[in-house]
Order: sequence, then structure tokens, then C-alpha cells
Amino acid sequence: MFCWGMIPAQFITVDNTSYTPQQLVEKFIGTNNSSCVAISNVTVSGGNLGGSDSSYGYFQNGSQLGMNEGIILSTGTVLAAPGPKKRTIQSATANGWAGDPDLASVVGIPISEFANATILEFDFTATLSNKVSFRYLFLSEEYHPGNYDYSDAFAFLIKKTGSTDPYTNIAVVSGTNTPVSTTTINDRENSKYFDGFIGYYSNTNGTNDSATNFNGQTKILTAIANVEAGVNYHIKLVIADEGRNANSQYDSAVFLEAGSFTGNINLLPHLDTDDAAVICKGNAVRLEPKNPADINDSAAKYFWTEANSPNIILSNNSYYDTNVPGDYRLRVELSSGCTLEGNVKLENAPVPVVDSTPIMVCDSDFDGKYTAVLSEYNARILTNFSRDFSINYYTATGTLIDPDQKFELTQNPQIINVSIGALSCTPEVYPVRFYHGAKLSMTDNLSFDVCDSDRNNTERKDLADYLTQITSETGYTATYFDKEADAKKGGNSTIGSSQNITSDKSFYIRIEKSGACANYVKINLRFKQPRKSSLLPEEPIMICKAATTNLQVETGFDYYEWSTGVKGQFANEITNVPAGNYWVKLTSNGCVYQQYVQVKEAENPIIDNVLIQGSTITIQVSGGTKPYQYALDNGNYQSSNVFNNVTLGNHTVYVQGKDGCAIVSQNFSLINTQNVITPNQDGANDVIDYSSLSTKLDPRLEIYDRNGVLIFKGNSNNQFIWDGKQNGRVLPTASYWYILEWNEAGNPERTRITGWILLKNRS
Repeated sequence: MFCWGMIPAQFITVDNTSYTPQQLVEKFIGTNNSSCVAISNVTVSGGNLGGSDSSYGYFQNGSQLGMNEGIILSTGTVLAAPGPKKRTIQSATANGWAGDPDLASVVGIPISEFANATILEFDFTATLSNKVSFRYLFLSEEYHPGNYDYSDAFAFLIKKTGSTDPYTNIAVVSGTNTPVSTTTINDRENSKYFDGFIGYYSNTNGTNDSATNFNGQTKILTAIANVEAGVNYHIKLVIADEGRNANSQYDSAVFLEAGSFTGNINLLPHLDTDDAAVICKGNAVRLEPKNPADINDSAAKYFWTEANSPNIILSNNSYYDTNVPGDYRLRVELSSGCTLEGNVKLENAPVPVVDSTPIMVCDSDFDGKYTAVLSEYNARILTNFSRDFSINYYTATGTLIDPDQKFELTQNPQIINVSIGALSCTPEVYPVRFYHGAKLSMTDNLSFDVCDSDRNNTERKDLADYLTQITSETGYTATYFDKEADAKKGGNSTIGSSQNITSDKSFYIRIEKSGACANYVKINLRFKQPRKSSLLPEEPIMICKAATTNLQVETGFDYYEWSTGVKGQFANEITNVPAGNYWVKLTSNGCVYQQYVQVKEAENPIIDNVLIQGSTITIQVSGGTKPYQYALDNGNYQSSNVFNNVTLGNHTVYVQGKDGCAIVSQNFSLINTQNVITPNQDGANDVIDYSSLSTKLDPRLEIYDRNGVLIFKGNSNNQFIWDGKQNGRVLPTASYWYILEWNEAGNPERTRITGWILLKNRS
């Protein structure tokens, strides 16, 4: 990008008072063209800025711009347009300075978005040519690097005078209908028409600055309109501010080159790109009018120039031969004084960069045929491929191949002739060798056992674990499928690599790698379950303290391995093992099942309580190994913990667990309850004897008369024996109330017996 701020500037000058609107348009038409382009009804309008300010005028000394003189139309004061670059053109907005509805219509933005419109209008008739053209520049304060959101708008509108048809805008990007603006021509969009941020990078002190006070500008553009000779047309040149937010403070302008509004002629050669013809391989190109009859003037004078040196005449012939790229202009001065102009741009045709490295073709659908859609290799063969190139494919015998259809390579290798042409240049043929690519190496239809090692009827397997067994390739990408058709097609996996296996099942694995052809294989997973031993119990095996036992499983397993280190084909038993946790790995059906067993030392049972209810006792036990066995005194063991009809007196109960490792015992006694006492010393019922309470916990014996007076209290001194007296005094015959209480060992509930005792004293 060229920056004008790097060289001493030749600033433009602006005159906004010396020329009437009619004279401005006459400057625009040019003296030579006045006899072949008739103008009338000239009007100009802009902002009423006060004083000598106006939004239109005449400029000179624009050689740095490529235009020596012309008309300037602005959205602000034209007096602020000349360089050096000092400030943003912040014109005072005139009262009532509105936008323009025709402009808003052609750019597709509401009229409310616009303000500060400057408009130049006139009628014209071209008496000689069916085309008219003029040259212009668009400059703007809206040009800011990185800012592509806002743009002032302008249009060159034309239609037949008096017609109700809509205007046609001819200020468009070449080859499109897109209006020219900062958002459509800049360093990113259509950059070949952009001349750079000319004022934006200039010094704000005005030294070494641009010719104008704008931030950037387009290159010189040409607007062309088709007209009918002798028919009157109305043209409207309009520019306006986009007035959103504070954006209206940034002004824009259009510069119209003086004398450039003229009849237009078409030149040869025809354009190959949007706006240029091409030079093929440096060969000379002849530039000439397309239809010499349009000139039809033997006295016509021809002037060939190039845009970068507009004052140097290259040729005065009716044609010009050149092989140098450039923007060429032909001006034809007719004997009538009128001028006709035509422009043609020449560019070097792009040179194809061809990669003739042999191309591998794969049997992509695994049908045994090697086919290719050749158009898919355009960018591979032509490394600078673009729409400027045409590519055709031919067999060795010259048959044209449809590049968008599958073509079968029946030979290996096979030469395909690739014809490549740039634009209108003669194509050249490049032979390209295609060959059959080798598939990645894989072993197909392998079967793998999937063992249900925990016998829960499902096993999780990752298909990726089998890759090293089905291929020795490296650096590939694997995908997984449950249908062969999908594996052949390729693309993303249709299933995850991790799968729950519950029965025999097959899967397909495809691998791909750059520089090789894809391949796929089928793998078969066989679901298997190992056997389990029924001899090892789920519950712990109980042994006596410090004892050992043997652990045994069935014979007939393929292999045994015990946690003790014992293993072998027939090692179905280990002996003399103490208490601990053990496992055995049992191999069968090609799978291994690891079975666990616990050996525990038996704990002694604990007699928690001996419940006495009359002559019935119930033994409560915890701990040890159930079921328990119970015995009373020297009796036989029984499974019931209840003994009936137990005699009075002292007894011992015995308990042992299932393991028979230890026997525990507990003593208890049954207490006799009496309710008659005849203390006459005859040896029968002389005393109430509760001496057995001494064996109980916290015993209590109390006897009361009918009035509630305590007459006897048992203790260890009187051994809980009452002789019917109170403190040695004989008591009268009567009924007395007694209370018996005690605790049995291990029983939290206290035993209580109450009742009446009949005392009979007789001689």
C-alpha cells in the first residue's frame, strides 16, 4: 500500500465561488465533447453552510491524484478538502440539510440514516455514441484501518428524461451491482481498487502530507452507462452522510475528472477477469477498437496512454501492441471536435504451478475397482488453483473424461493427460501418473475370547485393545462400526470403541492413514463363562482357635492356582490352612474365575442370661457359631434352649456352638416358695427357708403383718430363714404378706414374687 505521507505533497486547491453550476458541468463535459454531448437543466444543491462555505466546487492541481482538475461534491465544506492532512473534516451541519430518497433507495438503507446530501443534476444527449463514461475518485474520512461498519454513500444515477422507471446506479464495483463505498472497497474488500489510507498515516502537523484532508481513497474508477444516441437522459450525482451516532462528523467526497464525461468505445481484447484482459506467457497483445465502424472518421486522431503516465503518448495508431501489464486508455479525437474514449486493463495471466507427483487412488468402496473423481484432485495437481484456470482430463487416447464422475483406473499405473489453461490463454497438457494405492495391512476375521470373569453375564471390552493383534501399522486412525456397509463407507464411528458383551458378537474396525489406502476387518468376539466351585461356601468356614483346615474344590478344572502359591493341573486342594482370607483361580472353558473363601476361628458362645419362670428355664446365648447345643447338669445336649420341670436347688447349664470348639457353662438355682408355716418344732414347716436367695444378686426378703408393719427382713445373718417370730417373740396365728426380689446374672429385669403366708401357732 502506497502512503502519500512519505513524499512532499502537491496540495489541491478548491474554488467554490467562480463557477456557476452550468459552468461546472461544462468543465465536467470538456470543451472537446461539447459538440457531441448536449447538456441542459443543470442544478446543484448542498448545505447552506453560511458565508463562503459550500459543499461543491471546482478543484485544480490534483496531479498527485491522477486528475489535474475537476468537480468536487462533498458531505461537508469543500474548503476543508485540500491538504495538508490536519484534522477531521468536521463541518457545521446546515439547518435542514437532509439526505436523498433516490440515493437511499439504490443503496438499500432507510432515508432516515442519511443527511448532508450534495446533488448535481443535468440532462444530456449523446449524439455520437451508445455509451458514455467518466472517471472519478471516492475519498472519505470514514476510512480507518479495521473499521468497516460505517460508510457515507454516493451514487451516479441515470435514466431517460421524464421516465418513471427507477434510476440505474453506475457507480458500482466493476463487474457487480455493489455500490462503491468504504465498506465495499478497502484493504480487505476489492482491494485492487483501493489506493490506501493516504491521509490516515500522515503527520497531523501538516508536513510531508497528502494532497487532500481525507483519510483514504479509491483508485481512479470509471463509470460506464449504456445510452441510445440522440435520446435525452437525466443524470443525478449524489453523495450523503451516513448519519448514525456521531458518524456524520466524518465527511466524504467524490472527485469528477474534468473532460472525462465522454462517449465510450469498446476495446479489444475482451476482458478475461472482472475488469482486465490478459497477457499469455509474455506474448504481445493488440489493443484496438472493437468496432472501427463506430469511429468512421478517416481524419480521426488516436492517442494511446497508460494510467501511470497519462501524459506520455504511447502510440498514435488505431491500435497498440504491448506485452506490458497496465491500464491503457485510448482517446479518439474526431474531426468534428468530439472525443471518444475507451479503457482496457492488461494483466499477466496467472502461470499454472503444476505438481506432477504420482497420485495414489484407492479402492474406496472395497469393490475391487480403483476409481477417482478427478475434479477432486484439481488443487492437488494445480497448486495455485483458482477460478482463473480451466482444467480438463483426457485419457492417453484423447478421450475427454467427465471430472465430476467416477473414473476407473484399469491400468496400474495409468497416465492421465491434464489440460490446464489460464483464462483465455491456450491450455497446456501435463501428463500425471495415477497408481493403485496399497491398502493398510490388516488380518481379517480374527476371533477373540471374551471371558465373563466375574460371572455377571456381561463383560466390558474396548475394541481398541485388539488393534495390535489385527495390524502392525502405526500412525493410523481407527474407527468402529457394527455394520460392514458402514465400515466400507467410512467416516465417523457409528459405535463407541467400548462395548458391553453379553453374547457372541462381530464388529468392524477401519483404519486410515495419510499416504495409504484405508482398510477394514471383521473381528469376532466369543462370549464365555468359567465354572464356579460349589464346594467353597459363600459364608466363612469356622475352625477352632489355633486349628487348621483343608480347602477343596472339584476336580475337572483345567488348572488351579491358590493364593498360598499352590498351583497346577491337579491342585484342587490345599491342606492345613489357618484362619485367613484365601482365593483360588479356576481355569475352565478358556477362562479364569477367581473364587474367594474365608477361614475364621470360632468365637466361644456367651451365656447372656438364664431366665427362670417357675420350673421352666430359658437360656439366652450370643456369639460363637450357630446353631447352639444346650445341656442341663449332666443331661444330654439338645437343640432347644428351654428346659421344663427343673427341680429346686442349684443347677448348671452348658452351651456349645456348631463348631464344637468350646463349651461354656453357668450356675443357677431355683427358689422354693412357701405359704404355710407351723413353728411347733415337729420338723414339718417349722420355718420359711429362702436361703437359696444367697446365690442371687441383690436379694430381698421382707414379711409384713396385715397392718403393713415390717416384722422380718432377710439378710446374710439370718440366711433368709424366718421362724415365725418377731425378735424372738412368738407371733399370733394370722396371714402375713411377703415380698421376694432378686436379679439373675445377665438378666437386666429384676424378679419379684409376692403373696400371703399363713402362720399357725399350736401347742
